Amino acid sequence: MPVAAHALRLPTGEPWSAQDLVLAFLDAVADACAREGRRPELDPRRRGPRRPWAQMWADALRGTDPTVGHLRVAPEDVVEDVEEWAAPVLGAARHTAARLWLALEPPREDAEVSGELRAAGLPWHLAIGLAAPSDPGQRLDAARVWQRAGRTLTLAGRRIDDPEATLIRGLSAAARLFPALDRALEQRAPAGLELAPEEAAALLGDTRDALAAAGVVVTVPGELVEASTRRLRLRVRIGSTAPAALRTGVEDGLSASSLTDLRYEVALGDDTLTEEEFTRIVGLQAPLVRWRGRWVHVDHSEASAITALAGGSASLELTEALAAALSGQLQVREVGPVEAVADGALLDLLERLRRSDAPAAADIIGIDGQLRPYQERGVAWLQRLSELGMGGVLADQMGLGKTLQAIALFTSREQDRPHLVVCPTSVVGNWEREIARFAPDLPVIRHHGADRPVTARAFRPGSVVVTSYALLRRDIGRLEDALWDVVVLDEAQQIKNPGSKGAQAARSLRARTRIAMTGTPLENRLSELWSIIDVTNPRLLGSQRAFNERFAVPIERWHDEEAATRLRRLIAPFVLRRRKDDPEVAVDLPPKQEITVSCSLTREQAALYQATVEQAFGADGLGGTAFERRGRILALLTALKQICNHPRQYLRDDGALPGRSGKLARATEILAEIVDADERALVFTQFREMGDLLQHHLGERLQLREVPFLHGGVSLGGRDDMVHRFQTDDDAPPILLVSLRAGGTGLNLTRASHVLHFDRWWNPAVEDQATDRAHRIGQTETVTVHRLVTAGTLEERIAELLERKRALADAVVGSGEAWVTELDDEELKELVSLSTDHLADSDELDDGPQDGDDAATAIGRPRLVALPGGAS
Repeated sequence: MPVAAHALRLPTGEPWSAQDLVLAFLDAVADACAREGRRPELDPRRRGPRRPWAQMWADALRGTDPTVGHLRVAPEDVVEDVEEWAAPVLGAARHTAARLWLALEPPREDAEVSGELRAAGLPWHLAIGLAAPSDPGQRLDAARVWQRAGRTLTLAGRRIDDPEATLIRGLSAAARLFPALDRALEQRAPAGLELAPEEAAALLGDTRDALAAAGVVVTVPGELVEASTRRLRLRVRIGSTAPAALRTGVEDGLSASSLTDLRYEVALGDDTLTEEEFTRIVGLQAPLVRWRGRWVHVDHSEASAITALAGGSASLELTEALAAALSGQLQVREVGPVEAVADGALLDLLERLRRSDAPAAADIIGIDGQLRPYQERGVAWLQRLSELGMGGVLADQMGLGKTLQAIALFTSREQDRPHLVVCPTSVVGNWEREIARFAPDLPVIRHHGADRPVTARAFRPGSVVVTSYALLRRDIGRLEDALWDVVVLDEAQQIKNPGSKGAQAARSLRARTRIAMTGTPLENRLSELWSIIDVTNPRLLGSQRAFNERFAVPIERWHDEEAATRLRRLIAPFVLRRRKDDPEVAVDLPPKQEITVSCSLTREQAALYQATVEQAFGADGLGGTAFERRGRILALLTALKQICNHPRQYLRDDGALPGRSGKLARATEILAEIVDADERALVFTQFREMGDLLQHHLGERLQLREVPFLHGGVSLGGRDDMVHRFQTDDDAPPILLVSLRAGGTGLNLTRASHVLHFDRWWNPAVEDQATDRAHRIGQTETVTVHRLVTAGTLEERIAELLERKRALADAVVGSGEAWVTELDDEELKELVSLSTDHLADSDELDDGPQDGDDAATAIGRPRLVALPGGAS
């Protein structure tokens, strides 16, 4: 809690600790719930011959007199009474022979207003009784209970020793949720109750759910259950009788400035009311109305707002109209969210958007190769959006041929304008190769390097201009001068931050259609999805603030399923995602085998690991401001991951590589087997310095003349050469080291049949992207994924969490290690603590010390690297 929210005594007041504050809050809430959370009871003398002991105990808890009458019942009965008393809080009554039963019955006579409209003129009847907990269909009405007062009754094979007290207890508990039952408790032998129409309407709403949660069986006729869904409400009908009003722009995408008409109407269930019908229904001033042979609910608190808008009309921008029709809801300033339905030309536009038919293979022209059926459907989807002047997000899982589908879209267009591809620098060459392979007649212009075009005039119609996100930001002046046909934003997670210069530059490009391509449209927060879709279809999701209020906060914070459903309906026509395990795709891919390889720590690693943890939680600890604490935790995590990799990476010394790291030894064994089998492997690491060590070690130990390392410092031409040689040259080195950041996306490396993750990126989506460099369309061999995990360390515990998170849909989890910084000290210590059950001796390592190197010299109190804010 921020200091500004504390109430402190001046001048010496100090903020409470977070733990003390939470405990005090919970204590106060528990006390208030017991004392004030229950309605005041009526005078016991007016409630019949008996007052349950639990009720006397509850009265003492709540009142000023703590005295409770003499206990004249068995202890087990006290337990049962207290459970009954707590039932509204704990849920349905437990361990009871019977539950309260309430049955609502409509009036037997109605006052006619017209042939098809009438309101209840007589009270509604509520029957009272007991129902069996195991079979609520077996019931006893209250009249029978009172007729056999003082006797034992049997219900559904269970004996009820004191049925009158059971009934009174149930009514007393239920009255706190439905106050009308207080009138029943005033009766000496309550058997039923007359309800006003307003009370009956309440029982058909949320009150019924609350009673059911408290263990009360509530039955109402089926037509009355339906009445709660047939409500008088405002509805907006959006559309146009003139299709031209829904024209799509040909110069700059969807013509958002086009206006379409909007008409307010009144709905009752599925029916649309005339103004006269609405006036008559409201004029009855009844919450429940019999209309056209059915009961309907009328909320008169909403009637005035409905009256003010009903029958009116207005205009709406096309993008807002489309969003409302897709989500089924429009935000109206006067009344909030209103049901929205499409009509006329807008309805026709929605039907065109939702079409799922694919073109025949012959309709995809200019492609040198055969597209798979799911790819043909993807191209049809892209063509349909582009023909309507709209954009989309092609979110197929990595390796399913998004690039080929985009190239097929290019070849299907009129070629009266240039196309633009924006991608990470490491992928520029891959785009050039893929276009040359699948569409050799399509001219490519590389907008990269010192000799790149200086004016938009160089971008010829029908050509594909390929540039990087870095140059998009730098050269936006000349790129936004051009009129593009299709703009493709590859690896579109690059624009997931709406305030970034890259996202702003992408929004400024003028194009008929914008297509974002990403295997992970959502890595962390819904704001990322908003940013990407706002580039492809501006204003479709509204402003970022409106999106947060309508979707992001309800879904992320409150897990609002209704909001999630509306968002899915809204984006469904504009997001296409297929996974490798989808039935239509799986037949095209070889299997993938995933192995978690457990590695041991050497004694040197264990000593360094333990000392680093002790240092982090030492005298200075992880204290300081929240910002400083997060920095220290991230520094600790980095240090421990480096130690698990190799002491030399952490210490930055010049000591030997072999014999000091169990992980390095295990990786060497695996890669030696792969090389001996004449197979190829990709080795991913997130650390540049570890990649350098691996490059030297593997070349020496596996007797390889070269081990290429693709990282951020390699030039674009160098990257292209590495990829080309690995893919096409039979004499190329069988191992390619790859930095996860530089080569984890966009590359096609299907020549590899093995993927080894030397260290873990703690986001399964990012790790899966890297794996998909090999396991993608074009792969003909089974791909084996080796994930190295150091046993007994935080790597092992994080790996367990990642496997659980990977099972979530689309592997959408928090990005990186940021979530770890939110753990308290005890949770963090549990996460990083060392288990010494899996230590390896140096003589057990197959790459052990050579030429007299002694790894054991580091055992004991090792030299440590200083962590921020702590002593070394």
